[in-house]
Amino acid sequence: MPMHSMPVSRPATWLPRSVPDRNGEQSAGKVFAGRDDRAVTGLIGKIGMRMRSSFSIRAMLAVGALAAAFVVVPAGQAHIAAAAGPCTLGGLCAGGEYHPLTPTRIFDTGDSSVPPINDVAPLGGKPLSLAKPTFNIGLLGLGGVPLSGSDVLAVVVNITIAQPGVSGWLGAYPSGVAPADDTSLLNFRSMQTTSNLAVVRAGADGKLTVKLFGNGAVGAAKARVVVDVFGWISTSTYGTASDFTGEYRGARLVPLAVPTRILDTRNDAAPDTPLGAGTDLSLTVWGATPIDSSGAAAVPTGSNVVGVVANITAVAPTRATFITAQPDSISVGTPPTTSNLNPAAGQVKANLVIVPLDANGVLHLYNHAGSVNVVVDVIGVLETGTDEATRKGRIVPLTSPFRAFDTRQPAFGNVPLGPGQAENWSFANFASSVTINSTSVGNQLGLLGNLTVATMMRQYPTVPASSYLTVYPGGGSLPLASNLNFGEAEAIPNMVMARYDASQVLQVFNFRGYTHYLLDVSAVILDD
Repeated sequence: MPMHSMPVSRPATWLPRSVPDRNGEQSAGKVFAGRDDRAVTGLIGKIGMRMRSSFSIRAMLAVGALAAAFVVVPAGQAHIAAAAGPCTLGGLCAGGEYHPLTPTRIFDTGDSSVPPINDVAPLGGKPLSLAKPTFNIGLLGLGGVPLSGSDVLAVVVNITIAQPGVSGWLGAYPSGVAPADDTSLLNFRSMQTTSNLAVVRAGADGKLTVKLFGNGAVGAAKARVVVDVFGWISTSTYGTASDFTGEYRGARLVPLAVPTRILDTRNDAAPDTPLGAGTDLSLTVWGATPIDSSGAAAVPTGSNVVGVVANITAVAPTRATFITAQPDSISVGTPPTTSNLNPAAGQVKANLVIVPLDANGVLHLYNHAGSVNVVVDVIGVLETGTDEATRKGRIVPLTSPFRAFDTRQPAFGNVPLGPGQAENWSFANFASSVTINSTSVGNQLGLLGNLTVATMMRQYPTVPASSYLTVYPGGGSLPLASNLNFGEAEAIPNMVMARYDASQVLQVFNFRGYTHYLLDVSAVILDD
């Protein structure tokens, strides 16, 4: 089906879509939706395909500078020359490489039973209102993240909002570098605890701005906000100082060819064996094969595979709980101090995680309360030992989150994705528009972004609906995996790491109902 080069309205027949740069960015309305989980096989024959139309291109700004050298620095900071250390200044060095950390809570407003951590004014629960109040938190020098802004390109955190007084949304961006339009990381209902992974950048002052919108709130509504750090992305100046000692290289983020489901406690070897309260489940990731017969490749193995990028879904816990993914086993009676998912009783909740593996390629999953089934879809791995001269797997954050598309907008046809349908999104224009100092960043494997369901309408008026979205490379078959699960009454965002096909196309599949959705891109992943 041909690609169209200009925006088009949506007639009865499907037309191609593609993703603009900031020149075509859409307004950022905030939305609410809901969820379901079980990825169902046997639907490939029912998938209808469509594609979306494109916009003219203007340069999409990424952080730093890319010329003969890959030099990336935080917003508002100049590149400072340094004497040659273990890495030659001007080379690629560790630019865009990921450094996993022991998960650590670096911010918590606290509540009546939990003391605050690094809280800022206004102290305690943070206000939610139509005025979209903001507050700034520190990112550098906390939880193992280097103190110097010239070393840190971005930080990977899990942000949780707990028991908000009203429904609303949370956004985050570098201090002093607000996006052109509002973008969201979390959408929540009143009294709902929810979390999401995010790739965030510090502003010139080393801080992150958090914005909170409260739907209809006029003053009294507040929420607890928690930030756990999981790793950081280095600049190409990291490790170049003459007095630098130790290992300066990080890991590359390499998406799998297709998402691969390696665990489903509902139908694996021990069927319907959920994790009990205080349970630590040991999951071998190295060499893990898909649980279905799709023929997808096994997860890479070897000591250079030091971490995993996975979508972890909690399915219908019997009690409100939290789930933690980490490389170390959890001792009975000593729960971890950080969390990745915070599902309510009966909820199906997914969250992307970027987590180190132990020395044997094992990941540990902990469930705090009640019993819960768990699904793990591997999206990619962290690899060390790559040739410093190569680019594959290096991460380049955008200057601030960018709304790539919103299917509700007229420019994208304002047509929801129907039941059993998949549609292609061409990111070729977007990818070519990502520049640093007017220089293209070059070939890209894929992107990191926040996927949010906006609305979902029932297929049959009297039959309640729940659905899921799956994001996968264009041109391929639907994998047994899901990124986002939703129903009819709640907003559910989730970070996605998505790999393009050879034409820089992504597919999105919707299981049931008629679904509007949007994507806020935060970073791109380079290729050679």
